[in-house]
Amino acid sequence: MRLLLVGVGLVLLAACGGGGGGGTPVDAVVPDACSIAEQNRFVNDVMLDIYYWVDEMPNADPDVFASPEALLDFLIFPDLDRFSVIVDAAEEDAFFSNSQFIGIGMGILLIGDDQLRVTQTFTDGPARAAGIERGFHILEINGQTIAEAEAGAGVSAAFGADEIGTQVDLRYTDLAGTEMEVTLFKDVVTIDTVSAQAVFDVGTGKVGYLKFRNFVEPSFDALAATFEDLAQQGVTELVLDLRYNGGGLISVAEYLSGLLGGQTTAGEVFARRVHNTQNEFRNLTTSFIDEANALDLTRLVVITTGGTASASEMIINGLEPFLDVWLVGDDTFGKPVGSYGFSFCDKVLRPISFANENAVGNTDYFAGFGVDCAAEDDLERALGDPQEASLAEALYVIENNSCSPVAAAEKAGRAAVGKLRRPVRYHPFGSIQ
Repeated sequence: MRLLLVGVGLVLLAACGGGGGGGTPVDAVVPDACSIAEQNRFVNDVMLDIYYWVDEMPNADPDVFASPEALLDFLIFPDLDRFSVIVDAAEEDAFFSNSQFIGIGMGILLIGDDQLRVTQTFTDGPARAAGIERGFHILEINGQTIAEAEAGAGVSAAFGADEIGTQVDLRYTDLAGTEMEVTLFKDVVTIDTVSAQAVFDVGTGKVGYLKFRNFVEPSFDALAATFEDLAQQGVTELVLDLRYNGGGLISVAEYLSGLLGGQTTAGEVFARRVHNTQNEFRNLTTSFIDEANALDLTRLVVITTGGTASASEMIINGLEPFLDVWLVGDDTFGKPVGSYGFSFCDKVLRPISFANENAVGNTDYFAGFGVDCAAEDDLERALGDPQEASLAEALYVIENNSCSPVAAAEKAGRAAVGKLRRPVRYHPFGSIQ
């Protein structure tokens, strides 16, 4: 199964980690007239300077490529780079600044080539308003079965243009198996950065649960309010649910790491940002900060899936040298590198620009982090339900400091048959429609 990855001066935007900072612009000139040739030369110049794998980059004549996207596809290092991308500037600004996108407001998961499940819906989206919920089976999109959509341009394309008012006709079944049809119209949707939270009594203490969806500007206020509430309730352990969190701003990851570790990690190295040899002056080391209402954890349980990437993995990597970090669910995506954003002609080029290294030098997790305790993403239950399979396993770990027998057997079974993972491209906006 896989999560679908849908959506005269140079501006160097915030780094995505998968950053927190800008920096000195590279030696490239933003095109004035925005002809294809000018856009291609800009992309080529940026890549020749900042690209992390610049030594592996082939020589190219930018004038012979039909688009900057085609040129970028030619330039990237195919062995490891599933991440460098050119995105729409307005979409990126809406996502990172306001946690918004244009769609019907739901996350989706493709299982095989013909099953599509809803992983979550967002509070103000058309899908939630129509009664669509986590776990529903999507049978047809605009008259196409899922198999037909996959055999064509893909499921994401079947939903139509990402424009306000785009009509989306869905046929689906709910959790009871009742088949229904609905017509929705795409609109601006706000992603709830904290999608769910709860507190459970486990053993002799209070365990907090936090479903964290994306690392964007509104996350700062949402996390501050959530951790204030958790601290007031006397939470001493935490389950951090990052199962669909594809990352975002490293500055948010730095803030969240301080809320988790608090006094336990204060002053220690959280991450080192390592660039290519011609940009070593940009290398940066950041340390943990003891944030207000930090939980001062010594152990953290993280729920992960193949959709857990980038800044989410940076949290895991940064905390592992100092906390007892348990991973529950499924192996993560594998993105130990990050990018800066370069604006040009209503677009943003995000080339991989640096590697994220933790305090002990680990930056090699392109295959993802393997879970300690295997558990299903239980689509039959709501996020935050203590009987949902992944959360139930996380709570078991906290109470017993070990995997449940079922989880241990599941992990052994996966190892025995081998795990086939599709080498999908990463997209900074994640698996949303």
